[in-house]
Amino acid sequence: MPRPQRRDIASIHKAFIAWTDLLIESTREDGFELPSPERAALAREQVQSLPGPTLSEILRSIDPLNSPYDIANGLFFSQGQTQFFDLSNLIDPFGVRRLHRKIMLGMESLMRIRAGSRLGLLPHDYQVFMRCAGAAMDYERAKTFWAAMASHGLSRARTGASWTDFIKARFVTEPLYYQFDRSRMAVMARDLYRSRSVIPMAVVKRLERLRLSVDAFRRQPWNRRPDQPDEDVRRLFRRRGDYKAFKNHWIRAAYYGHEMDEDLLCVSMIAFARSSSLASIRSLILLQYFGVTITNVFDPSQTTISGGHDLPPGSLIRPTAKFLDALVESFGSMSHIALGSRLLEFFSRKYDIPIPHATWSNLLNWAYVCASKPFRPMRRIHGSYPSTAVSSHDVRQIWTIMTSAPYNVEPTFDDLNCFIKTLILQHHFMAAVTMIKESAIPMYNALAREFEAALLDEVLQLDAVATKSNAHPHYNAPGNQAIQRAIHRRERAQLLKDRAHQQITSLFVRILKMAGRRHTHRSGSFPNKVIPRLIRQHPDFFPSQVRFRTSQGEVVLHRPGVVERFKWVPTFRTVRAQRRAGWTVMGIEGSDHKDFAWPTTPALRLREWVRRPVKRKPLGPPPLLTEDRRWWEKLEQHLML
Repeated sequence: MPRPQRRDIASIHKAFIAWTDLLIESTREDGFELPSPERAALAREQVQSLPGPTLSEILRSIDPLNSPYDIANGLFFSQGQTQFFDLSNLIDPFGVRRLHRKIMLGMESLMRIRAGSRLGLLPHDYQVFMRCAGAAMDYERAKTFWAAMASHGLSRARTGASWTDFIKARFVTEPLYYQFDRSRMAVMARDLYRSRSVIPMAVVKRLERLRLSVDAFRRQPWNRRPDQPDEDVRRLFRRRGDYKAFKNHWIRAAYYGHEMDEDLLCVSMIAFARSSSLASIRSLILLQYFGVTITNVFDPSQTTISGGHDLPPGSLIRPTAKFLDALVESFGSMSHIALGSRLLEFFSRKYDIPIPHATWSNLLNWAYVCASKPFRPMRRIHGSYPSTAVSSHDVRQIWTIMTSAPYNVEPTFDDLNCFIKTLILQHHFMAAVTMIKESAIPMYNALAREFEAALLDEVLQLDAVATKSNAHPHYNAPGNQAIQRAIHRRERAQLLKDRAHQQITSLFVRILKMAGRRHTHRSGSFPNKVIPRLIRQHPDFFPSQVRFRTSQGEVVLHRPGVVERFKWVPTFRTVRAQRRAGWTVMGIEGSDHKDFAWPTTPALRLREWVRRPVKRKPLGPPPLLTEDRRWWEKLEQHLML
């Protein structure tokens, strides 16, 4: 009986990258060692001769939205975390998953070679191409894949689903596309200024200096355009009126005649939010399709939400849990947390939709991002607008609502991390310590047990395959698949465990710093009793050298017997150039041309402290036994003999 085929996600993407690398490298002209002409020709022949359904099935197996082959799927990493554990194999210098970049380049080569075949590509294949471009955060290639449908004679095969996938990749609407880092897509107050704005120029210049200073202290060009590293990706979406703005894409969709459904409405709402087009969301989506009217938007205490069409259960635009999450995503990115919360409850009651736990978690994380630097200080400088004023009190209020009846949400580790940071910021140190000890550390222990189980499974799989391979030389295919799954599970568990350990350590270090800033805290019992007790109970979550302040001075504790794994060393680096604001070139001839030499900031030389790993000492001879160490006591006896 033939064995049923199963998709091995852990190894399919590796085989796909190895296969498409032959296609990419065979066309390189930079002196790179090319593969043999026979192998490259065989790979091209395979691409051109594969049946359409077979190739489509291969592409669907690598779809980044449906196949979570990335071990860091769903995880957010900051630039600071890259210094504490090695992420160079996962993330490139622009802050994008390397795996998605490789797969996207492979898809591009495959499409180019397959286009010359008589078999061609199916319309759904181009949707997978656009999803891969979105996961690689490459909006230029997303446009290339969309235009390729017309150049390959499939313009009539475009559907609402293909248009939706294009908008998702073009305006980075999916969490996977912006690498699960909400700070990359949050609208800055600086980006709200336009030529017709009434913001005073002094405020604009102050916001511009703050934007440049924030980008200057980033060690890597995260969220920059690979084709133009001096420009932030966020500034691509701030336009409202020209042909690149989403409003013109909305008009194009109407002319295309695509049928409007819930998915396209959700994506359109998030795309409008990228440029903070609140008026378009209210009039073109909420009012036109759902009959929802919002008044007094800019005063949360006077805001009213009314109306709402009675949509039948089979309607294509009837809201579901996906629409609730899109509400949170769009209004959260614009810092309209209060309005987004009220709309969330309104649509949940109106259409009888239970609010998922993931939606509450998304709302909490967006509130935390908007209440953090540099977004909250920029909003304050921009003006006193109550509708976008988000503070740590809003984060605590959302936490209280989501963890209480009737919702009773079980918070994730990232939710706990946001809430504990908020408690520390508000100087509720005892509450923060209690949350760490009762919630965060037990979660870490569960992750550690999962890692141990995954490691044991990997060892057993390797041992079983080695044993069977010795007995039966031709037995290796099923074992290799099991090994790949075990390795993928172990790598995922190890990454989760290390990330949780680093975040708990960061929370403890933050407590030590904040507890010593004020005299009232230094003179209390917290630094004299609670901190020493914490260090004694949880030494593994503290660095080898601990510093904190008390009323008598600074206390420095060293843990003896710790293997030195790294050192903090001072280094110099040059700040990357950044494009200056548009008002600096107003009136200059040719400033609207594509090839205009845009002025950039001068190169700055900064001195900073970075971690450098310590080279391991070579393995020496085995230690002597106790009696061998006292050899001189037996010297006289040996001489007599």
